[in-house]
Formats: sequence, C-alpha cells, structure tokens
Amino acid sequence: MSDIPTACYLPTGERGTHGGEVFESTRLAAAEWYPDGQHGGVAAALLTRAVERRPSLTEMEVARVTCELFRVVPVTRLEVVSELVREGKRIQTTQVRLLDGDLEVARALVQRLRVAELDFPDSASEQIHPPSDPLTVPEEPFTSVMPFAAEGPVSFGRHAVRIRQAEGTFTEPGPATVWLAFDAELVAGEPMSPTQRAVIASDFSNGLSRMAEAWEVLFMNSDLSVHLARPPIGEWVALDGESIWNPDGRGVATSHLFDAHGPIGRATQTLFLGSPG
Repeated sequence: MSDIPTACYLPTGERGTHGGEVFESTRLAAAEWYPDGQHGGVAAALLTRAVERRPSLTEMEVARVTCELFRVVPVTRLEVVSELVREGKRIQTTQVRLLDGDLEVARALVQRLRVAELDFPDSASEQIHPPSDPLTVPEEPFTSVMPFAAEGPVSFGRHAVRIRQAEGTFTEPGPATVWLAFDAELVAGEPMSPTQRAVIASDFSNGLSRMAEAWEVLFMNSDLSVHLARPPIGEWVALDGESIWNPDGRGVATSHLFDAHGPIGRATQTLFLGSPG
C-alpha cells in the first residue's frame, strides 16, 4: 500500500508552547488496540530519542528507560519537552514529557551511563546464548503472533513489524519468544537507533505472552521499563515474554532482551487487566 507512511513522526521544526520539539504523528504510530491511540513503545522511543540527542560531559549510552503511560497517546500533533535532572561524568538522568497541548500523556525518566573499556575476569564475561539465529527461522506475518490484530486500519504492528518465531506457540496464549525487526523510521529522515528499536520491541511483551485473548480480557500496559546492558547489534531484537495475571485486575509482563550476539537487557510492563470493550 503506497499510502502507508514510512515514519511514525514528522518533525515540524517548530517549538511548542512549552519550549519543546513539535511532531506530527502519522497513522503508522497507531496501536492495534485502538485506531486513534499510539503504540506505547513508539511513544516511549520518541521520548528516548530526545535524551539520545542531549549533550553529555562524556560519551554515554542509555541504560534505563522508565516510561509512564498516563493515558492513551493520541495520533495527533505532540510536543516533547525534556529537562535535565542530574548531570555528571558517570551518570546523567533526564525527564522527558510528551504533551498533547497542555495535557501530559506520557513521561519518561531516562538514565545514561558513561561508556568505558573494562577488563573482566572470564567468569564475569560469560553470556547466555540467544534463543536462536534470527536468520535461520522463518518469517511470520504479524497476525500469526497477535491474531486479535488480524484486521484493521494502518498501524505500527501491521505495517512496520517483521517477526521470526524462536520458541513457543504464538497462536495460543502463554509464554513465547520472538525476533522483531522494524521497517519504518521513528522520525522521518532519521534511521531508527539501536536503543529506540530495543525500547519499541520491549513493548510487545504483554501481547506475545498474553494469558488469554484480547477479546476475552483487556491486558493494557500502564508503563514500560527497559534496562539495557548494551544497545542491540543488527536489526533483529528478540524477547522471551512471560506474563503473570492476578484476578484482582493487575498483572506484570517481563522479557529478557537479546540480539544475535547474546543478551542485551530486560524489560517490564505493569498491566491493567479488565473486561474488553
């Protein structure tokens, strides 16, 4: 479909009323859960981008992204406002807010750590092997992993995600492991950074490891926390999602994150459970 946008956000080059960068959201940023709301991982990655572009006293990489999703992020014109919380040569912490006019729809606290070359003992360098080689397993349509999203308008999952099955059965609820790659730009004119790809991939944990189907139970995440030991290498990011659901309406989804070379970090989502519709 030639009318599908190639990026989730279009930079306007303008400053908003709160002094931040202004972006026009495209339909590609939309989630599968609701046609007028954004994919949470895409919004979290946009906030992460603001920190990646911030100057630092030494070379730094993102080590943690904790994003609070206060409400459904609308597919509309948005402002990204960042504020330095802590500056240092070893640790830098930045708060980033996502605004729809004067309404704050999401907020992230992002920590960066200095980059260094360290000599580890052999025991400290042992790595868990990745679940598989992403190029040795067949590519699957997005709907085979998330059948509840089989039909609908343009969305990030349906039109920007490539999937390779690693472990588990994705046509049924329960734990699963999958490789993800993304055929889109986050911001038009910019390649998606490795850290941005890891953040977006992490937000698929609750869907991949669902304990029931979406037409039976609503399992929406209210936050996303991503801890990275390093950014992923290559286009494919794997996550082995597992969920815990409690009948009082709360849940947790967790994932180990991998690239083809080994583990890169972990992700956690707090889940709001409820009746669909």
